[in-house]
Amino acid sequence: MFASGFFKRTLPIALGGALAATALSTATASASSGWWVSSGGGAEGYYNHVNDHVTACDIKTDGYKAAVQILANDGRLLTTVTDSYNNGNCSWRTPTLFQGTHKIRVCVVKGNARPVKCSAAHTFSV
Repeated sequence: MFASGFFKRTLPIALGGALAATALSTATASASSGWWVSSGGGAEGYYNHVNDHVTACDIKTDGYKAAVQILANDGRLLTTVTDSYNNGNCSWRTPTLFQGTHKIRVCVVKGNARPVKCSAAHTFSV
């Protein structure tokens, strides 16, 4: 009797957990870019496929701001997100990106100058 009642109560929980694990494992095949860091470590950034945010984080108090660029696969600049303050917060934007392959690179920039110390351009898909 104990085993029968035990299985009736725990089997739905176990099945629910298995379904949740399957859903989560399916979600890991995502289009997020992963976190990338500028050369020299002054900036971090990523693209999040869940909310379509491009996030830039200034992580060094050095007079530069973080600049995260999203490029088309052919190298055209689609959007830039900047963050000017090394204060533990990041800046983000939700650009409209077309379906397909894109590249992300993370740089630092001073004022309105060209971005410098850029990471390599890393490919991701939307």
